Parts: sequence; C-alpha cells; structure tokens
Amino acid sequence: MVATAALLLVMFSCSREQDVPVHRIERQDFVHKVTADGLLQAGRTTKLSVPIEVVATVRLAWLMPEGIRVESGDVVARFDAKSMQEKLADAQVDRSQSDRRIEQTQVEKGQRVDELHTDANIADLELVHARDYQKTDALVFSRRELMEDAIDEQLAAATKSHAEANAVTEQDLAATELALLEIQKRQAVNEIDEAEQGLAALEVQAPHAGLLTYVRNWRGEPPSVGSEMFRGQPLAEIPDLDSLEAEVYVLEADAGGLAAGQTVDVVVEARPDRVLKGVVERVDPVAQPRFRGSPVQYFGVVVQFQAPEDENDDDLRGIVSSMKPGQRVRATIYLDHAEDVLVVPRQAVHQVDGESRVWKRSGGGFESVAVEVAATGLGKVVIASGLAEGDEVALRPPGDPSRPDPSSETAQPSQLAAGG
Repeated sequence: MVATAALLLVMFSCSREQDVPVHRIERQDFVHKVTADGLLQAGRTTKLSVPIEVVATVRLAWLMPEGIRVESGDVVARFDAKSMQEKLADAQVDRSQSDRRIEQTQVEKGQRVDELHTDANIADLELVHARDYQKTDALVFSRRELMEDAIDEQLAAATKSHAEANAVTEQDLAATELALLEIQKRQAVNEIDEAEQGLAALEVQAPHAGLLTYVRNWRGEPPSVGSEMFRGQPLAEIPDLDSLEAEVYVLEADAGGLAAGQTVDVVVEARPDRVLKGVVERVDPVAQPRFRGSPVQYFGVVVQFQAPEDENDDDLRGIVSSMKPGQRVRATIYLDHAEDVLVVPRQAVHQVDGESRVWKRSGGGFESVAVEVAATGLGKVVIASGLAEGDEVALRPPGDPSRPDPSSETAQPSQLAAGG
C-alpha cells in the first residue's frame, strides 16, 4: 500500500510539471516603446500688444479674423484715430500759443531793456553835465550852492547806476521767461511727436508669418471691435509655424527610462496614415496630473520634429505645412532597442531574496536558475546571462499554482520597475 501511494504521488507530480506552460528562448530584436497623446504647439510665439505710443486708452476699430494664417507685414488690428487726432490738434494749438508768447515776450522785454538803457544814458549825460559845471570855488559861490551841485552829481551817479542795474535785471528776467516759454514749446512739440507716432502706430502688423490667435481676458473673451484698450495691453499671439513641436504626456508608470534624445514616431490625428519622425527634446522633471482632481500623473514630453528624409515627398511636406497649434497627435517613444538578444516573457522571471531567477527545464523537470536582467519592456525581459538560446523556461512556477510548495524557491512574478 505504501509503495502504491508513493507511485501515485510521483505520477501526479510528473503530470503537474508536464502541464506547466513553457517558452523556448530564441534570439530576437528587443524594442521597448511607450505611446502617448498630446497636442501640437509652437516653440516660439510672438506676442502683440496695444502700441505704447497711443494715449492712455484707445478704441478698436478693426480686427482680422482669428485663426487664419498671416504673413509678415499684414495688418491684424487697427485702432480709432479720433483720440490721437484730438491730441495732435491740442498739441499744435499749444505750440502756436507758445510761439506767440515767445515772440510777444521778446518784443516787450526788448522794449523795456531799451528804455532802461536810455534812462542809463540820460543819467550818464546828467552826470557828465553835473561834473563839468559843478561849482567848486568857495570864494565865488556860497556854501549852499556848492552843496547843491555836489548833491546833483551824486544823484546823477546813483540814477545811472540804478538804470544800469535795472537793465541787467530786466535782461535776466526776460531770459528766464523765454526759457520757461521754450520749455512749454518743447512740451507741445513732444506731444505733437507722440501724437504723430501714435497715429502711425494705430495699425498693428504681423512681424512674421504665423497663425493669428487673440489673447482672452479674465472672462475668456477675445478683444472685439469697439472695445476700449489701454497702451501695452496684450492683444494677440502669432505662433511661428516653423517652430512647431509636439507636447505629449506619458503615464508615470510607463516613464521608466524616458530621457532626452530618444527617437519618436508622431502621427497627426488629421492624417493617421503618415508618420512624422522626431526626437525627445526635454522631459518634465516631475510628474503632474493633466486634469484637475485626477489622481493619475503624467510626465510632459516635448518632441522636436526632424526634417523629412525624402525632400521630394510632397505629401509629407504638405502635412507639415498644414499643421497648426492645437491639433491632436499620437506619439510612440522608443525607450530602448537591442538587436539579436535573448528575450523571455516577463512572467517567467521571479524575484527570490532580491535575485532574479527563472525555472529552466532540466531533464524531466525544472530547476531554479539565477539570471541577469539587461533591460525590461512591456511584457518582455532581456536576459544578459544565465540562459542560452534554445533553453525552455516555465511561464509559472512548477506545481499547483494555488498551493505552492513552501520548500521550493518559488515566488510571485517580480514587479520590474524599469519600463513601468
């Protein structure tokens, strides 16, 4: 009875090992890739604003329709000239008034200075006369006459000095008033220049070719004809279509090994039949949710397009020329690639005490063998050492999967982090 039971146990054990699915190892090319979706965006964007040459506020008179392609020099917006024309007219009046005040001041002050010079000349003649005919002989003239002539001489001298001082003061005052009037005139001239520059800047032109989009306000509304805008206020953006790039989002779990320089295949949703070549330009350093309130996190990846290999491919060049910011794209990013390597299914590799091991067929059963993992991908693992071409490995541990033998070196399939 004991021998019969042992024989049945051996037969049952052999039948269980024969039921284990196996995989025969062959050399093949290994490709680890992930897919991601996103949008086209411009790498360079020119911002247009209300010209700072205009007055504090200005009214929009005309706008080019949004979303069309513009060329360099095209007028995209035009503002109402009424306020600038009023400013120009007021400044021209101020300049004319300043010219008249300057002319009037020059005439009046010139006359006043001439009068003071005349007074000084008369006082000088009186002083000469007083000195020439002054009574000085005390034997001939009385003391009173001598004193009166001396006083007359002193008065003539003082009158001359006062007239000359007044002439100098009047000249200084005239120069000061003229300087103030010149300042007022220059202010008027500056206002005229600003108004003329503002009139010349009432048309906003596109600095280069691109797709015209208008800047929204806090309510999400674009500028409209008739709205008041202030100087320097953002008006529009013109993406440079020659700098188009793709921004796609890779799940955090799939982003292992993601790095700049990796090759990418990009398909524009509008033309799914053609593939554009690109390369990863940069990867966000931190994963973030794409949508508010979502716990799923993604790494943002910017893909730079490469020039088509065939310059005569008119269809591909047509796709590139028709691409616009905001179009949806689908990208395939190649994280790793190896040729002629040993590849096994991921479920065949297990972790035992921190060591990667597989169950290799040996004779009529399986033995646990340590292996070195070189790379991992979605469902595949590259083996660097421990196995050879033609070996067969178990896709699950031998024995009853629901009741594993605790004495065996089996474990659950490893959660290999690399590759997600």
